[in-house]
Amino acid sequence: MRKMHWATVSMAALLLAGCNGQDPASADTEASGDTVGEQMATADAPLTPAPGESDATSSPDSEYANSRPPLDNSGAEATPGSCLAELGREKAETLSQHCYEMSPATRPVCNIQNSCEQIRSELKRGCEFGDTSENPDYCNAVVD
Repeated sequence: MRKMHWATVSMAALLLAGCNGQDPASADTEASGDTVGEQMATADAPLTPAPGESDATSSPDSEYANSRPPLDNSGAEATPGSCLAELGREKAETLSQHCYEMSPATRPVCNIQNSCEQIRSELKRGCEFGDTSENPDYCNAVVD
């Protein structure tokens, strides 16, 4: 009985090993049309920037600036409780822009459809963040 079990397992293993008799390297070549040597050469080739891209390493500041969506209050409507309804468009947009300029958040709550209290709170947080020696004058009005 034990020999029969061993023989069955061995036969199954041999059959499974023979199911895909194709060499893995040739399977990759046929699928992509490249030889292994071409694939290796491509992998070793230096990466070059696409046309119009800078090959200089970008600074963390530029990466951060590019990770934020632009502030767009153009479609905002004056809803009850919004800063736009409370202050009017011109003053609300000024407060919103100051908030956006100073906020360290990647998605700041500086939209004029939020309450002025939220916007001022985020502006205050931004004005108190990090080195405050070069903050704009409008930070003096929000920092205690």
